[in-house]
Amino acid sequence: MPQTQRSHNIRPINLSNSDLSAEKKFKLRVKRIHRRRITALSLVMFVIVTAFSSQLYQSHQTKAQTQVQWVQQQHKLQRARSQYRDLSNQVRQLHDAEYLDNLIRYRFNYSHDGEIIYNIPNEANKNLNF
Repeated sequence: MPQTQRSHNIRPINLSNSDLSAEKKFKLRVKRIHRRRITALSLVMFVIVTAFSSQLYQSHQTKAQTQVQWVQQQHKLQRARSQYRDLSNQVRQLHDAEYLDNLIRYRFNYSHDGEIIYNIPNEANKNLNF
């Protein structure tokens, strides 16, 4: 297999005891390269963490709004169930002849033969719930 030659020039580094400045230059160059790589990786990690944090915050806000809506719907359901029970109770009472008789007498001022109805204007009479 033939070996391919590299297109860029690589200079061998002379690390003999007589040339310590070259060794120092090499170490400084390696430190600069590592520092750049660490800075670039830190920047990429910061962008990734920021993106995920914003997604997490948005999902938390959506969850909170959904919980508020759920609580509101539960209250609305409770009111509807209470109203349904009240209306069912009224329908059941309307099938009772005695209750129906009393309701007609008090609400519509009906009377039996020979009875006289006296209307007394009063706040207490307005609150009769039949």
